[in-house]
Amino acid sequence: MLHCNEVTRLCASEDIRRASFGKRMAVRLHLMMCSSCQRYVRELKVIGDAVRGISREAPDDEARADALIRRVLSDTAQSDE
Repeated sequence: MLHCNEVTRLCASEDIRRASFGKRMAVRLHLMMCSSCQRYVRELKVIGDAVRGISREAPDDEARADALIRRVLSDTAQSDE
């Protein structure tokens, strides 16, 4: 059985795509049972979606950073409900 630190490292990096079938299944099994890791993966998705979407919404770096912070915080709060 995988530990949370290994699951979160794999999910946050590209390593999960190169992992063996057995390792990917072990990650899925862990995620089915661990609500903390489920929440972490959801938050990773929210952040990734926000980063991809924010570049189209803000004209410069400072405005983009502010918009990203607002979007991540609002999306994370909604996913916790």
